[in-house]
Amino acid sequence: MVRIAIIGTGGMAGWHARRFGSIKGSRLVACCDIVPGRAKAFAETHKIPAAYEDAAKMLGKEKLDAVSIVAVDSAHAPLALLALRHNLHVMCEKPLATSLKAARRMAAEARKRKLLTAVNFSYRNNPATQKAAQLVAEGALGRIIHVEGSYLQSWLVSKVWGDWQKSPALMWRLSTRHGSGGTLCDIGVHLYDLASFVVGDIEALTCALKTFDKGVKRIGEYVFDANDSMVATVRFKNGALGTLHSSRWAVGHTNTVALRVYGDKGGLYLNLDRPAPETLRICRGKDIAKAEWVSVPCPRVPDMAERFVTSILKKKQGQTSFDGGARVQAYLECSQRSAHAGGAWMTVKA
Repeated sequence: MVRIAIIGTGGMAGWHARRFGSIKGSRLVACCDIVPGRAKAFAETHKIPAAYEDAAKMLGKEKLDAVSIVAVDSAHAPLALLALRHNLHVMCEKPLATSLKAARRMAAEARKRKLLTAVNFSYRNNPATQKAAQLVAEGALGRIIHVEGSYLQSWLVSKVWGDWQKSPALMWRLSTRHGSGGTLCDIGVHLYDLASFVVGDIEALTCALKTFDKGVKRIGEYVFDANDSMVATVRFKNGALGTLHSSRWAVGHTNTVALRVYGDKGGLYLNLDRPAPETLRICRGKDIAKAEWVSVPCPRVPDMAERFVTSILKKKQGQTSFDGGARVQAYLECSQRSAHAGGAWMTVKA
C-alpha cells in the first residue's frame, strides 16, 4: 500500500484527493496547508485521517511513501526538496518550479536518492493525447513538417469561471509577487508539454509575451503585472517548425487545448475541448486527396495519479519525471529570455 500525503489543499487538490483516494494500492493518510483551518476542512471533506499546517512537521511525524504537491508555483521547489530529503517519492503540479535552476536541483536530488517522481501534466490523461503521440512515434504521419498548438481561456472577459476581480484563486495568477509566471507558466506550460510529448523535443524558440490593460492595475495586495498572452515560434529537434500560442482573452473559449500536426504522409488534429470520438481526427492515405478527416478510436489510458502509484508499486519510473519537468521548464525560461530580448531566437539548453 502506497501511503500518500497532499501538500496544498487549494483548487486542484480536490482532484488529487479523489484520485489517490480511489486508486487501488494507494491510501491518503495526511494533508497540509499553511492557511489556518484549510487543511482540517479538506481532511474532513475527503476523509483524510490527519491535517497539518506545517509540512516539515507532517513529514517528520507521519509514516509516508510519497507526497503530492499542489501548493502555489513558488512553493513547489522547496516542498519537493524537503520531501525528497525525507526519502519520499514526489508528484508535483506544474510548472515544476519557477526557475530552471530550481527544477534542475529537484531532478538531481531525485536522481541522487533514486526516488520516483512525476509532474502532473494533466492533458496527458486524455486517451487522445496518448494516441496522438503513438501515431507520430509510429510514423503514421511520416516526416513531421508543421505544428500548430493553442491553449485558450476567456476568464478575463467572461465570468464562466467566476468574477476574477472577486476571486483570489484567479487574481494570484495575474500577480508576479504572488509567484505567478502568467499565462506562459500557468497554461503555456501545458502547451509546451503537449507539443513536445506528441511531436518531440524543442531545440530553439522565439517568444512574445504581453500584459494587456484590464481597466484596473491592482486590487488589494494583487498587482496585475503577469503576462496574459503568449505567442511562440518553435523549432523541433526533428526539423519541424511550429507556432504555439495561449491567452486568457480568447472570447468563447472556456478551456480549449488543441494541437495540429502535419507530416509528409498525413496530419492529425487533436482538440481536447471536443468530446470523443471527435477528440482526435486524422487525414492520411486515400483521404489526403479529398482532404477528408476521420475520427480515431482512443482506448482508455491510466491518468497521471494512476501512473505515479503504479511506478511506486513496480519500482519503475513512470511517463513523466522531474527530468522531463525540467526540460519543459527550460522551454519556459527560454520563452522569458526571448521575450525580454525583443523576440530573439533562443537555443534550449535542457
